[in-house]
Amino acid sequence: MATSITTLISLPANINRGIASAKQATMLAILGNPRPNYDNVCRDVTNPVLKSMIELADVGPFRVQGLRPAVASLRTILGEIAVQEPDVAGGLASAGMLCARLVRGTTTNAISNHSWGTAIDVTLNGVLDVRGDNLVQEGLTRIAPIFNRHGWFWGAGFRIEDAMHFEVGDALIRPWQEKGELGTASGAPPDSLLTIGDRGP
Repeated sequence: MATSITTLISLPANINRGIASAKQATMLAILGNPRPNYDNVCRDVTNPVLKSMIELADVGPFRVQGLRPAVASLRTILGEIAVQEPDVAGGLASAGMLCARLVRGTTTNAISNHSWGTAIDVTLNGVLDVRGDNLVQEGLTRIAPIFNRHGWFWGAGFRIEDAMHFEVGDALIRPWQEKGELGTASGAPPDSLLTIGDRGP
């Protein structure tokens, strides 16, 4: 019998090889602070420079609102998924991209990368993968390598597994700035040091 794309399986080995989640210090330095304060509720982005780089666009199976180069990258990824994993693509939907809030389960310091519109949560056949159970939907394991090839980090690799979550990697956001794809955002990215709010391996 064929496995459903929502069947839960063990977390695969060797995920996110060579990909690191975008550090909070990197995001703040390059794109600025999306808003002056945060809680666990989705809030509007108030930073006018960042707001000018946010767009609402069709990326194939659904529409998203996010940082312009992240949206363009996501459109390419979803196009490849449609060709390489059509049964997964058929059940894929967005559970949100732009959402200025703290990382779920935290109360201070850790700003979610959704706040910059550089992360997306997805569902398969309308089912959201449960965070923190160290089991992942089979379909997500098939599309994660495609996200990785394009420099996106899969949230299954966080200390608390978050397999529904994909976000722009630290090594992808930096070249966007160098190429002038981030508008008037002009902060220099910091050295690769750990700072408060960082997550990932």
